[in-house]
This record gives sequence, C-alpha cells and structure tokens, in this order.
Amino acid sequence: MRLKIGVYVCECGPNIAERVDIDRVIKVISSLEEFEDIELVVKRYKLLCSNDGQAFLKNEIESNALTHLVVAACSPRDHESTFMNVCKKTNLNPYLFNMVNIREHCAWVIPDKAKATEKAIRSIRAGIRRTLHQSELLERELDANPDVLIVGGGIAGMEAALMLADEKRKVCLIEKTERLGGKSIFYSQLLSRQGNSAKMIQQKIEAVQQNAHIQVFTETELESVVGFFGNFEIVLKVGKETELQTGLKAGAIVIATGFRLLNPNKLPQTVYQKEDEVYTTLEVESMILNEGKISLKSGKSPQSIALVHCVGRDEKGYCSTICCSTIIKIARMLKAKLPQISIRVYYRDLCLPHKTDQQTYEEVKAEGVDFIRVKEAGIQNTSIEYTQIDGVKKKESADMVILAPAMEPADGTEALAELLNVSLGETGFFQEAHHHLNPVATSIEGIYIVGAAQGPKGISESVAQAQAVSGKILNRLIPGEKIVPEVKVCKVLEDFCTGCQTCLEVCCYGAISFNEVKGVSVVNEAVCRGCGNCVASCPSGAMRAIHFTTPQLYREMIEAIR
Repeated sequence: MRLKIGVYVCECGPNIAERVDIDRVIKVISSLEEFEDIELVVKRYKLLCSNDGQAFLKNEIESNALTHLVVAACSPRDHESTFMNVCKKTNLNPYLFNMVNIREHCAWVIPDKAKATEKAIRSIRAGIRRTLHQSELLERELDANPDVLIVGGGIAGMEAALMLADEKRKVCLIEKTERLGGKSIFYSQLLSRQGNSAKMIQQKIEAVQQNAHIQVFTETELESVVGFFGNFEIVLKVGKETELQTGLKAGAIVIATGFRLLNPNKLPQTVYQKEDEVYTTLEVESMILNEGKISLKSGKSPQSIALVHCVGRDEKGYCSTICCSTIIKIARMLKAKLPQISIRVYYRDLCLPHKTDQQTYEEVKAEGVDFIRVKEAGIQNTSIEYTQIDGVKKKESADMVILAPAMEPADGTEALAELLNVSLGETGFFQEAHHHLNPVATSIEGIYIVGAAQGPKGISESVAQAQAVSGKILNRLIPGEKIVPEVKVCKVLEDFCTGCQTCLEVCCYGAISFNEVKGVSVVNEAVCRGCGNCVASCPSGAMRAIHFTTPQLYREMIEAIR
C-alpha cells in the first residue's frame, strides 16, 4: 500500500500566521523531491485544536485514507493528546502521528519572518521523516481497583476520605497516632474566616467514624507498597506493641501526613528552660482548650504577654504562611479572656493573604494589642531582645512569651518518601509534580499529596487540596472502568544487559527491578512512564525507548539540520 501522509499547518490565530509565511511552507512541503514515492496532502487551517478544527482533521484522515499524520502547530505539551484523540476516532493509529512545534520553536522566537519560515519548513520536513520511521503501538486496558488508601488522619486526610468514599469505592484511612484530627484537635478556635468554632473538627471526625465506606486504622503505618496506579498492593503495620500486619489493595494513595512544629529551644536566639513561661502557639491553644483559661505555671493570670513571629524562618528558609494569622487569632483570644492584659506582638513581616485577614488585624489592633515591627528578635527566658527597624536594640520582659515556630515536614516523611519512591523538595516536604499546574500529584502516577504534607498551609488550603485530589481520583478511577497505561515505555534487550543495575538507580518511577536468576534488569511496563533516564545511562546500550528509537531520532535530526 502506498504511504499517504497528511501535513496540516495550524495558523494558531495570529500566533503563527502573522510570523510564518504559511503559503510558502505549503508550497515547499508539497513539492519535496525526497518524498516523491509518498503522497503528501498539505493544507492549512485557522485553529486545529478547536472543535471545528478537530472535525476538519477527522474528516481529512478518513476522506484521504491517510496512513500517517503530521500537525505543525503549537507545543505537543498543549495539544498532542488532542490530536491523538482525533486519530483514535478514525482508523489511523495515533502513534503514526507526529506533532511539530512551529509556534514556540519558530514563530515566537525568531523575529525575522523569512528565517522563521525556513526553520518551520526544516522542522516539518524532519517531522515527516520521523513519522515514516514510527510504528503502530497498541494500547492495552488493565483492570483497576477504585479503592483509595489515605495516609494521615488530619483535616486533609479526613476531607479526602469523605469526598471519595461511597458504595462502589472503599477508603482506608490510616493514622499513626491513637486518634484522628491531626494538629487541629488541639485548636481551641479556628481563624475568624473559618467560622471560629473548632466544633467542625470534631464533627468531621465523627462523620469519618460513622461512614460505613471508610475503614479507619489508628496507630498504623505503611509497611510496604508495590504496584502501580489502579493496582497497588499494600501491607500495613497495625499497633504499636503487637505490630500486626494486614494487607489490602487500592488504586490510588493519598499522602496527608501533615506537619510538625520546629523546636524553638534548638535555636540560638530562643533560649529558655522548661520551667520558664515560654510556650509555642500550639501549646497555648491546647491550654485554652483543656483548661478554658490562660494561666502561668503558678496558676496566676499573666499581666503581660509577648508574642514572637517567624521563629526559625531564617533557618528553614521559607515562610510558614499561617503563623501571622494564628498569632493574631491568639492575641484576640487572650484579650477576650483577659481584657486588661498587656499584649505585644513582635513581627518582621505580616503575611495576611486572605481577603478578611487585614480587617481582622485592624480589629485586633483596635482592641489594644501593640504590634511592633522589628528587624530581628530573640528571647532569653522571658526577656525579649529585639532590634527595631531604625537599628536601635531594645530589651523588654513579659510574664509569658508565646512563640510562633516554623512548620516542618512531619516525622517519618523521609522514610515514607523512600518507601513510596516519591521525591522530596528542597524544604523536605513532598515534591509536587508541578507547583502551579499539578500541585497535588507526585512523580509517581496514582500517588497524591494534600495539605501540609506538600508544604506549610492552613485548614482552608488543606481542605481545598483534599477536594482537588478527590476530583482527580474520581475522574480517573471510575468503578468498573479499565485504565490504559503508558504505551511509550522503555524495554530491555536482555542479550545486551550486563546486570550493572545502573538503570535501577536512575529510574524515578520505581519501574525497574533486577532478575537475580537471569542477571538482567526487567521493566514493569505498567509503571514505566518512558522518561528515558535508563536509556541515557545504560553503559551497554541494552535499554531502548519505544517510540524514541535511534532511527527515528537520527532521521529527524538529519532533516532538521541539512
């Protein structure tokens, strides 16, 4: 059968049409002598990614009986999947399609229209040549388990559990402490924008415990996890003393391990003893919650209290985002219980990102709380030593000092990351796939992060992330439906494999194992994402990337540079 390649140039509105001479592109590509044995169909369209554009492309594939397809348009990151889905609606295998980026690589970066046009011609020619060396790939469907494992029973974990659990989807929620709620169970009040009352935390806990589709394990940790998105096999270690093990299966895993507070006593600028009247914000919240009042160790009420912001911020290298709002909340609570008390707040910068935070700050100031801006501040027992903005150093004392320490990754974060083969960021929190575009996913498909496990944040942000993760899982893990794993994966040529296991070290998805009997590496194609790390690092050339073969890349480069 004679090959017939369709080449379609998208104008992309004015983005390409005004910067590339598309008429010349079509004229040159249509008359390429090196493709005389191949029938070329070369056309332009205003916006191929639009619904009309997709319908046009589908009709072109079917009416012209195309064997291959090349689309010259924007970045494949934007619309490669769009055009592959068009191919799937026809008889054209989507892996005989190639997308050439003439917007970012030509139109947007080359101001000279003639030069941009010439590069676009070379790029399209390279795309045609590569497409001729591509092979049909077949997608296969796998059964998927819609159930979900959530690690961490704080506010984010509970919200995700309640969003996901239903008759056709079971949720297993594990918590390593003896009770649900995380740090939020120690809060006497929430922030004013969250409704003040902390009763909603207890209501959330009760809703989880009463949900027949949520199985709760307290004093439980992950022992092992193997598998891939849609099919994880999990072993739990239940109980602190007996350490019983139980197995379960799930299609997705949500990490909601929360945070811990930095220990201020380990910092050189905060020096105090256990008997001193120095507390963290969480300790004061717990005191008010349990005792209903604020008091010194002697039982007397304090006459003056100092609140210090940003404890450990310089050492950690980041802002914890909620400390300022928490300090303002506590100052208001203290004023409500002890109206005559003197309260001073020492801060360097105020982080008040929410629309009602500024109003709350102004109201607390009006209630008689003094806010003192400083360059730096430290404590010696209950004495506060600080440097004013003008550089003048001062020292003051108070009956009680309350510190707002930085938020840190929860205990066991590193071990959990290693167990799940998930990356950690520079700050030690779990690393998201993309800070802006995919903040709740990880590098491992099917493993998600929510709440403070991903970075410092409060209850509102944690709940929002839990809802976002739930939406992702509900959209992809549909009960009764199968999943399609990545097709463009890597493979091992066993005859060339020397068993050095370099590929195991560089695989960021945990998709490669080592067969001790054969002495060769083995790729789990259901886990592999085809990133090519193993191909680039293999010293013997045994690793190959499907759909990115040497002939494909070589022919593409030759055409592009000649």
